[in-house]
Amino acid sequence: MTKSGEHGRDGIGGAQHALQLVIDSGHVDRAPKAAFNLGVLCEDQNDFAGAERAYQVAIDSGHADQSPKAAVNLGVLREGRGDFAGAEQALQWAIDSGHADLAPMAAVNLGVLCDDQAGAERAYQVAIDSGHADQSPKAAVNLGVLREVRGDLVGAEQAYQLAIDSGHADMAPMAAVNLAVLREGRGDFAGAERAYLLAIDSGHADLAPKAAVNLGVLREDCGDLVGAEEAYQVVIDSGHADQAPQAAVNLGVLCHRRLDFAAAESAFQLVIDSGHTDMAPKAAFNLGVLCEDQGDIAGAEWAYQLAIDSGHPTAAAWAREEMAQLRDQRISRPALRN
Repeated sequence: MTKSGEHGRDGIGGAQHALQLVIDSGHVDRAPKAAFNLGVLCEDQNDFAGAERAYQVAIDSGHADQSPKAAVNLGVLREGRGDFAGAEQALQWAIDSGHADLAPMAAVNLGVLCDDQAGAERAYQVAIDSGHADQSPKAAVNLGVLREVRGDLVGAEQAYQLAIDSGHADMAPMAAVNLAVLREGRGDFAGAERAYLLAIDSGHADLAPKAAVNLGVLREDCGDLVGAEEAYQVVIDSGHADQAPQAAVNLGVLCHRRLDFAAAESAFQLVIDSGHTDMAPKAAFNLGVLCEDQGDIAGAEWAYQLAIDSGHPTAAAWAREEMAQLRDQRISRPALRN
């Protein structure tokens, strides 16, 4: 009797044999494709040496599509195995192929791989210069980050602006957020606000709410509390799973500072009801402080207990301290006499 696992191995072996037959045929199109597919099959079986050999056959074929495709895969395979020099060599083959899609993809990958900043910049520039609809904006964002890290803030702004100007659905708003953070760090608050608004106006499912939270914080720091409230409300209305609770906590704190206790309580309760693992316990703690400030000790204890029960590493600890202080105050309060 044959085990099921042996059937699987027999099937894989048969597929490998069939692909090898096609490779051996030397067919101008089918052989390189079979070599590429054999490489993928070997990778799936953790036969990395076999995968390298198969990809190399496809690369050496010089096929217009399969050769650069195999070079990209070989580069990723070698990078995953820690052979960075080999990965760089394979990605350079793909770049040198001039393939309309795969060369820019390889250039972005090479830029990420390079620990040499000058080499990374050159690789990203190749992808940018290709004008590829997806890889060029991605490379521009990566180049912006690279330039920021090395302190070239003017160059970083230029790179981010390239990605923004591309209008790419994901990279443009990402670049706008990065540009806003860069400008905020330089004290260019008006420029930061413009960049955040670009990201918000993009309507990106994740980046627009994130930008609106950041804009709210920026406006608060600049003393524009009305504008901050508007920004936070945009995020809350978006219903984003992470950013909406964050915005509601920020709004609650803002309203508390303005002594608008009802609005603050409403904002904190919204977050508690969301059940967000990080923000709900923080909102519960904040609600406890709010209730305490209004003399509502029962409400404060209820809210602190919510935070304690959450087991949150910081909110629960803070709530336990506040709860202990409340109990100490009750114990130390003198008894009333006739």
